[in-house]
Amino acid sequence: MVGEQRVQANLGHPRRPAFVLTERQQSVLRAVVEDHLLTATPVGSKGLVGRYGFGVSPATIRSAMAELEALGLLSHPHTSAGRLPSDLGYRVYVESLMHEAELNRSDRMMIRHQFSQVALTSNEWLRLTASILAASTRSASVVTPARARRARYGHIQLVELPDGARLAVLVLADGNVVQRRLDRSALDRQLPGARIAQPELDAVARELNVELSGLAAPQVRRRRLRLSLLAAHVAEMIVQVLEDADSLTVEEVVTDGIVNVLEQPEFAEGSKLRTVLEVLRRSDFLEQLIPVVTRGGGVHVIIGRENSNDAMQEVSLIFAPYGAPDRALGLLGVVGPTRMPYPRAIPTVRYLSALLDELINAHYGETHD
Repeated sequence: MVGEQRVQANLGHPRRPAFVLTERQQSVLRAVVEDHLLTATPVGSKGLVGRYGFGVSPATIRSAMAELEALGLLSHPHTSAGRLPSDLGYRVYVESLMHEAELNRSDRMMIRHQFSQVALTSNEWLRLTASILAASTRSASVVTPARARRARYGHIQLVELPDGARLAVLVLADGNVVQRRLDRSALDRQLPGARIAQPELDAVARELNVELSGLAAPQVRRRRLRLSLLAAHVAEMIVQVLEDADSLTVEEVVTDGIVNVLEQPEFAEGSKLRTVLEVLRRSDFLEQLIPVVTRGGGVHVIIGRENSNDAMQEVSLIFAPYGAPDRALGLLGVVGPTRMPYPRAIPTVRYLSALLDELINAHYGETHD
């Protein structure tokens, strides 16, 4: 049908009815959403005509807004002549009407430059990712470490310190870095009189990196029997680190930009946001979110009452996974009122997800099954 578009909103959510919107209805819905994103106030027909140059009377726009309200795409506050987008109206906008712009070249270059300035560890990357997301979207950011379903060995470096102690720097296959001092008294008991200087440590590190690459804790434990004495001693520590990592759930959550959300009129009452943050910091909520976000890959947008958790029904979540599917996955995204800057937030989340994938693979290699 000329001038009409069938809009289906699902994005992994329960199937919703399709809407046949005329070109005018599409234009008015887009204008209402984008005007409300900027002003945080109900949108009236006169303002739309003046700001968007529709070339028709306010009465015509008012009629289109009434039609969109009847479809459940707009709501009408009792105390105002203007209208607001409903959760469903935002959904249709995000999936069908939004003009999403990829991050421009200067933004991408700046982000890459920032990553080049931090230490090559996943913890530094997580903090920087949270900072960039919050600043770019003026929302609160949430980033979780990439956790393997079973922690696996990546590689190790052994260093002799000036005080004579020996330090192990273990990089897991998912990019997480663990540092442990080797127990000097245990070394003396197991290897009495043995020379353990930097050359010997380098040789052991090479042996371990060849023998243990990609192995999980039970496999490392078995492989110890074929290692040299010093390598077997270090392997005991590696087993402990891997088993500790296996016992972790999503407990460490990096956040930034909370003040951005507090500045929004929807959260002038700070207790609302506190409730949201408490839910986000709970491991069970994020663990339940992982299969939802990873389904189908890409960026996943959950708007208002699409959230099954009652405390989250006044916010939108824009999340994407990063890492290696079925091996080591983390989440990154932003949280804010449903009046979210979707055209900016979605490409930013997408770009940072892809960048973390690239960095993990470039510096730590693919994880092993």
